[in-house]
Amino acid sequence: MDRLEGMKEGLHKARSGLIRAFVKVDDNKIRDIIISGDFILTPEYYIDEMEKSLVGVEASRDKILEILKKFYDENNFQSPETHPEDFTEAIMKAIGGE
Repeated sequence: MDRLEGMKEGLHKARSGLIRAFVKVDDNKIRDIIISGDFILTPEYYIDEMEKSLVGVEASRDKILEILKKFYDENNFQSPETHPEDFTEAIMKAIGGE
C-alpha cells in the first residue's frame, strides 16, 4: 500500500523555500505525516524527528505550533529563515484548517 494514499497535501512558501506536508488525520489526530521541500534544515535527519514528534498530536493550529516550538527549543539543528509557524502553515493547509 502506498504510504501517501489517504494523505492530504499542503504547501507553504517560507523565506528559505517551499515546505510540503502530507498529512493523514483520523479522529482529529495526526496519524501520519511526511514533510519535504526545498527549505534548509540541517542536519537533515531532524525532519524525521520532527515528523515523529507530530504523530498523535491533535490536528489543531495551536497544538501543532506548540509541539513545533517545543521541538525547536529542545533540539540542536539549524533552519535559517524557516520557523515553526512555517511548518504549521503547511500542515494546516494539508489538514484543511486555514
